[in-house]
Amino acid sequence: MGRSEPAAREPVTRLAGHWLTAVTSAGLGQQGAADRLLLCRLTTGAAVLRTVWHLPPGRFLADYQPLVDQAAGKRGSGWTLHPLAYEALRCVAAASTGAWMLGAKHPAVKITANASFALLQRRVVALDDSLYSYNSHLNVFLGLLSLLDDSAEPGSRNPHEEYAAALLTAMQAYYATMYLQSALAKLTAVGWRWARGRTLRGAWAELGTPTGKRLSAMSPELARAASTAALLYELAFAPALVVLWKRKALLGLSSAAFHGAIKATLDISFWHLSWFSVPLFTAPAASSRAYRRLLAAGTRSAPAGRQLAVVGALAGAAPLVRSWLKRRRRRV
Repeated sequence: MGRSEPAAREPVTRLAGHWLTAVTSAGLGQQGAADRLLLCRLTTGAAVLRTVWHLPPGRFLADYQPLVDQAAGKRGSGWTLHPLAYEALRCVAAASTGAWMLGAKHPAVKITANASFALLQRRVVALDDSLYSYNSHLNVFLGLLSLLDDSAEPGSRNPHEEYAAALLTAMQAYYATMYLQSALAKLTAVGWRWARGRTLRGAWAELGTPTGKRLSAMSPELARAASTAALLYELAFAPALVVLWKRKALLGLSSAAFHGAIKATLDISFWHLSWFSVPLFTAPAASSRAYRRLLAAGTRSAPAGRQLAVVGALAGAAPLVRSWLKRRRRRV
């Protein structure tokens, strides 16, 4: 008898079922969605690790939180962590995320990675409420990607391909929404006057790279044109994703170029966002082949899977442990 086909999985929630139905009925399926999600998994894990590694030390937050609260007229932040607990939480987040990156599929690993990273983000936001939207998309992407088993072997039939397409579409839509949010924030705070270029020209002059400083010395019309183009680009990205759905790879390239121009003139990278421009929209499915084979090796052999998870956990936590030991030695 031939091998039976895997049974279709029911959506984990009613909302997931509605989203899957909407994506399917709207013709938004994407070939190679599971492969592209693998790249998004690798990118998300790397972005979360970099974020955790570069968070301020716990002692810094403990020392400066009262000063920030006093300057803001607050009596207290309402939620704090002891510096040692905060550092331990950073290690837990880095270790669990590293293990997940290298194929750990146990729900406890995924829950730990999501919960610990969310708590760290909450602690940083307690220092400044305006930081809540800075890189919260990493929490969203980590949570969404944790829902899918994307370690199937190359060439095997993936019964979750339709779920992968729906999940990828959700991440692309969220990415587009962040551009829309940025544009609306400009319009809410400054209005259409932002397009006059004065804000951008001042940023070029005070904060810009040598290229940006040269641009600030040129005609004000240049800053006005650049400001208008940036605002229109952010407003148009979400509608363009719908209209140019079959050409969305071009949107990914344009996003990479957009952030490249910002980096070249203002030295602001927005790396935690721009890293996703190619994996989400542009990268060919074949580019995830090596990573898929690595995960598949851990799936075929339980010992190999455990070894990969341990390597990922150690690699994730090692920079934090090394940094903590250096600080300890300096204090001694």
